[in-house]
Amino acid sequence: MHLELRELKDGCLEQQYCCAPERFPILKDFQENGQVRFEQPIDFQLRLQKSGQIVEVDGRLKTQAGFVCGRCLQPFEAEIQSAFALTFTPLSSAQEQNGDEDVELEADELNLIYFQDDQLELLEPLQEQIILALPISPVCDPACLGLCPVCGGDLNIKKCSCEKKPFNSKFSTLAGLKIDQEEP
Repeated sequence: MHLELRELKDGCLEQQYCCAPERFPILKDFQENGQVRFEQPIDFQLRLQKSGQIVEVDGRLKTQAGFVCGRCLQPFEAEIQSAFALTFTPLSSAQEQNGDEDVELEADELNLIYFQDDQLELLEPLQEQIILALPISPVCDPACLGLCPVCGGDLNIKKCSCEKKPFNSKFSTLAGLKIDQEEP
């Protein structure tokens, strides 16, 4: 997935892409490992603007994905949406000559994506944006009660009668501690 700079007539271009998740290698791995399943293609809306040698990309992504709840282990679907901004800059001849050598980057260079031959490669940066939009710990509902730690029953379906132990019992011995205070 790439874009030629000559397509940026008048320095600005609005582009829409609809991509199958399988086009992105890491997302394909996520699906094969059961971490996420994409229910529909991923829609991208991009606005590209060229200013000198720099190309600014403002974008939005949207898709529907299926997860397993981290609390109750039930499958659920969620809409994934995100807005992002990317900055592309040409790879200088000095950077090309350095190759794999360690190069110290300036603070303003850390968020740049380099391109060569007047061609923007979009696959990797867009894949990163999708990964950043995915929830770290997916939960079907913020009020999800999860599973009983004793019997493993789903507490969202029925309340069990298991005796719950305190989560952190290290300090339970201090509960009965009485401190005598002397009055001055």
